[in-house]
Amino acid sequence: MRRQLIASTLVIAVAATLPMVLASSAGAIAVRGHGYRSWLRGNPDNVDVTVHSGAMLEGGAKDLREAWSWFLERAGYGDIVIICATCTKENNPYVPNIHPVDSAQTLKITKRIASSDPFVVNSVATADGIFFAGGDQSDYLRIWNATPVSNAINAAIARGVPIGGISAGLAISGQFYFSAYKNTVVSKRAMENCYGQKIQLRQELIRYPALADTITDSHFTENGRLGRLLTFMSRILTDGWAPVVRGVGVDAATAVLLGTDGQGRVIGSGSASFIRMSPSDVVTCAPATPVSTRVVRVDVLGNGQTFDFTHWTSPVPPTWAQINDGILTYPVPIP
Repeated sequence: MRRQLIASTLVIAVAATLPMVLASSAGAIAVRGHGYRSWLRGNPDNVDVTVHSGAMLEGGAKDLREAWSWFLERAGYGDIVIICATCTKENNPYVPNIHPVDSAQTLKITKRIASSDPFVVNSVATADGIFFAGGDQSDYLRIWNATPVSNAINAAIARGVPIGGISAGLAISGQFYFSAYKNTVVSKRAMENCYGQKIQLRQELIRYPALADTITDSHFTENGRLGRLLTFMSRILTDGWAPVVRGVGVDAATAVLLGTDGQGRVIGSGSASFIRMSPSDVVTCAPATPVSTRVVRVDVLGNGQTFDFTHWTSPVPPTWAQINDGILTYPVPIP
């Protein structure tokens, strides 16, 4: 699907409330409004395509061509919207180099008021594939949480539109997410106190059914984030947000491609880690107290391997991890 450009905006807008459409020297239709910019390449008119639900979970550093090929196919090669908050240029040229699409639009939203703008909301509501760029996930929380934009995203998901995200865009993809609202936190600091000021967790910015009761993390192995993910999961359980919580950590230059069959295929040069915890796995998660857990299973999969999200099973032998008085041991011997 694709929004129709408002006829009165095809020239310089005559009212301050209307978006301004400008010609782009690079060949994109550039639109600017209060708190947003848009660059669209391709057909600005509507097209109907068949879409298939899915989630492309990229760990960061770089986009993977194979992952994008999968994502665009599920989007029916229709109208792709890339949402960002801090991007400095349009991402559109990358998309048609992988496969021709009806249109590719970079939508940079920088102010909360823009998340109620009709042009912005309609751009999201009529997308056939929605991708969340990297940056700082606190911007997404601040700008479009509980707005018509987030409502449009989740309505699109409900009608089967695939989603994707990289880095910060991956971090918001699960039901639970680390908002980074008080800046980031490293594992060492997180494990010292699961109620520390920087552990700002939120839920249901994105409602993708297969990622219910799930929290995702990016740049996983290279940034040593296993300890903080276990801490986040312990906090979620302690606060009673879920009876069981699932964690997915994805390395840089790596992606998990999650289809409607519940199978998540790992691709790329790194690995993806899959963890499930229940309340009995949490020994200590209290204010001003180091975190402790029981020994927890960690399934680590590499390129070409597939994880079963439905039954939470893996084809490879598991590894095991434990936090004891704020110190992570990984791997620990098989219990």
